[in-house]
Amino acid sequence: MKARFPFLLVALSSLLVAAFTTACGSSEPTPTATQASPPQRVLVIHSYSDRFTWTRDQNTGITEGLSRAGYAAGQQYELETFFMDTRLTYTSPEQIKQRAAEALGMIEDLGPDIIFVTDDNALRDVAVAYNEEHPEAAIPTVFSGINVDPSIYTPIQSLGRPREPITGALERVPYFAIFELGKRLFPAASRVVILGDNSGSSQSVANAFQQDYADSTVNAPLEVLDFVLLATFEEWKKTVLDYQDAADIIGILNYHQLTDENGAIVTPRQVVDWMVANNQLPELGLVAEWAEDGILVSAGNSGYKAGIYAGTLGGRILGGEDPGAIPIADPQEIDAAYNLERAKTLGVTFPPEELAAAAAVYDTLGGGN
Repeated sequence: MKARFPFLLVALSSLLVAAFTTACGSSEPTPTATQASPPQRVLVIHSYSDRFTWTRDQNTGITEGLSRAGYAAGQQYELETFFMDTRLTYTSPEQIKQRAAEALGMIEDLGPDIIFVTDDNALRDVAVAYNEEHPEAAIPTVFSGINVDPSIYTPIQSLGRPREPITGALERVPYFAIFELGKRLFPAASRVVILGDNSGSSQSVANAFQQDYADSTVNAPLEVLDFVLLATFEEWKKTVLDYQDAADIIGILNYHQLTDENGAIVTPRQVVDWMVANNQLPELGLVAEWAEDGILVSAGNSGYKAGIYAGTLGGRILGGEDPGAIPIADPQEIDAAYNLERAKTLGVTFPPEELAAAAAVYDTLGGGN
């Protein structure tokens, strides 16, 4: 009994010390999650509305690209998204500037670690504008879906090495690949006319057409009769009807900013419905998403893949890479899509191998807005 008493005293003393230490707090830090880095702040600013498949796909692609780079939403980063909606709702120069001001306000309030911008309006009026107004801020920015040559903007000194912290992905219409597809689907066709609305993005594409295709293409799959930009829906209707005998295929760039007799924007749904009822020629959309609206065939840049490309660039930048040293490039991610309901109205059938290789095949008209 006496032999065990000192041991009991030592044990009791140890318990009292442990209890006191626990109550008062240990002087040694315990390894907890407080040592982990806080989530990065990511801001995505879209020129257009999430009613556009192209914009939705880019948005989804950006988060997928970040995920592939090891950044999960809600864990490694917190996400804020703003849709400027400058193609359907806020279309005047004054309205576009107002939406850009709202986006710039978000940048000031959020203080993001990285900014993603999609399409030309957000690049010009938000990303470039912010960099010019706050050169000291140097927030890394990644863009996608850009039709203009971004080196026209002062902060972007060259495509090969932007130098300022802005880089990303161009959107260039892959005319040769699209017209090759048209020739495979319609072997007897030899002539195509390209129609577009008179939006800024359409003007950029049309201005570059001569250099991108007309002057640089040998043995072109299809002869391009004309590249026509139209301001009104009535002009669009007349031009489509005028080419029923002159062309074999109607190429379609954009149709989202045509106006009616009162100057209001005609919805894409109205344009496509009119095409289905009145156009007897195969339509070949120059943006992959247009088949969802009801255009017969569409091929071109994939919004989803462009978003993934931008997202993976963003992941590299968040990991420490200098955005000013990352070349600006055209990822050339091309998809094709088909609308089988429209094919029925025209009496067209598609080769099974083309359908098997398609990114999407639609059975109904009117998936778009």
